[in-house]
Amino acid sequence: MRIPRFTIYAKETGVEISPCEKKQQGKPEEGRVAFRFFRLAAGAAQIRFVAEPWEAFEISRRMNAVQAEGGKETFTHRFESADGETVTKLSVECYQRNGKKGFAFSVQRGDDGINVAAPMGEFLFAAEFLKQLSVAQSWVEQAAHKQGNGTA
Repeated sequence: MRIPRFTIYAKETGVEISPCEKKQQGKPEEGRVAFRFFRLAAGAAQIRFVAEPWEAFEISRRMNAVQAEGGKETFTHRFESADGETVTKLSVECYQRNGKKGFAFSVQRGDDGINVAAPMGEFLFAAEFLKQLSVAQSWVEQAAHKQGNGTA
């Protein structure tokens, strides 16, 4: 089975974009898009940001806007657990350093953050990849229905 996946590597970090599934007890599985941010150092922590298909599409749209107009766009997820609220922020941005334009992805969860710089071509390819993946991941597993002949 071939799984679409796109990874951007920076000097000491990276971000991988790939399809994933949301699985909850008693509910049908649903398609999602995962961003896995990582550091290249051995044993370093990773941070995942899982987006619904429409969110992946919106991130793609905003990446194109950031490329054209500059600035920064941030997406926030809040999750309640037994340990309290966890807030994760994913940002896409266009920045200026030493007179040069650059692009980056970043993720922040608590005090931990990972930034991944990307050349414009990879940044825009990631936007297009997200757009396509958002449509491909817009699915919900259908429950098996019993038919009259006993087959599902």
